[in-house]
Amino acid sequence: MMELVSQAWNTLSAKWILSGMVFFFIGYTIAPWAYVKQIKILTAYPLWIAGKMEQWLEKKWPTAAFMITIFIFNTVSLSIDLFSGLVPFLPVLLIIWTGLNIGIIAYHTLKGRFYFTSLINPVALLELPAAFITFSFALQYNLHLVNFAQAPDLPFQRYVYFFAVLVLPLLFLAAILEASIIRYTKPDSDNFEGRN
Repeated sequence: MMELVSQAWNTLSAKWILSGMVFFFIGYTIAPWAYVKQIKILTAYPLWIAGKMEQWLEKKWPTAAFMITIFIFNTVSLSIDLFSGLVPFLPVLLIIWTGLNIGIIAYHTLKGRFYFTSLINPVALLELPAAFITFSFALQYNLHLVNFAQAPDLPFQRYVYFFAVLVLPLLFLAAILEASIIRYTKPDSDNFEGRN
């Protein structure tokens, strides 16, 4: 197990992580514009997600149930991003789209306030690195597919293993933290309820 973690860590490339961050912030930066202009093709999905999140938070769920829901949702989302590496050039589009979706949800939830500084919070500091690591794996394998010389020559299965040992623990910790923050910032609730 530790050997696999070490291999996963050594496969990470600052160059591809930074590339993923740049593409993410392109999407995140244009999100307020898409929201204000009400461009439905761009805002429909993230606003649907935001609505679902608000419905979930209105319900009195046990903290563990909400934690599991968050973990599963984030795992599925990043798994899709990882598997985008199997389609040439798709990871770049998904990275930008992810930044756009997160940005629209944040802008809608915060009503435009503290938009960029909202990324500096304990949950985001776990979820965003998980996303950037996933994107870097997808990019690296994608570049390998198109015979880019600097991409590692690794089978896709290895990236799935690396995702499991590096990304899933980050998502699990983020889910625990997010559910706990919501639970304990609402002391008047038997289980928890509230809004972001």
